[in-house]
Amino acid sequence: MAALSVAGRPTHTQTGQPIAYFTFDDGPAADTPGVLAALARHRAQATFFIVGSRVQQLPETVRSTLQAGHVVGNHSFTHPRLGGMPEPEFMVEMKQTAAAAAEAAGPLLPGGRMQLMRPPYGSHDEHTEPRANSLGYAMVMWDIDPEDWSQPGTEAIVSQVLAEVRPGAIVLLHDGGGDRSQTVAAVEQLLPALAAQGYVFHSLQQDI
Repeated sequence: MAALSVAGRPTHTQTGQPIAYFTFDDGPAADTPGVLAALARHRAQATFFIVGSRVQQLPETVRSTLQAGHVVGNHSFTHPRLGGMPEPEFMVEMKQTAAAAAEAAGPLLPGGRMQLMRPPYGSHDEHTEPRANSLGYAMVMWDIDPEDWSQPGTEAIVSQVLAEVRPGAIVLLHDGGGDRSQTVAAVEQLLPALAAQGYVFHSLQQDI
């Protein structure tokens, strides 16, 4: 199965607007609806890397994410470190999450399946991407990490993203894994601030 590639993602639209790619890890979770509402208010599309065990608990949130036009990707089933993981365990992590997503929202998934994956913690080795590719996934990392998971404060999250953003940048944020109210508040500030600079906000899949 051929894998997609995000390496050549566009930095600008055909009309010259710079593109920013917002991504959210570790959901679905209690703060996901807040993120979705913020994105909707600013007509932004994003990519959500979902954890299979969480999908089983909140399938309706996955459906809401997809119905809003966003993309979901595989973020493993139990959120382990994939670097150094034996292949059989890796395959279980990926396939269990794929099955959970298909059960929760199969008809809403483009082509009936997820096409992107991100390793938890960014942990990977020389085997991770080839294994992901063999399952038809493009592995996605990031360009900007304000470490919102550590709850540094809304202002800190906003300041770092604005300082580091550039056309085509992938921004790493989190909608799960703990209290993400700072992230929701940061998104509410970042989207209009970047829009004022001309940015538009795409999911990764729509541009590859």
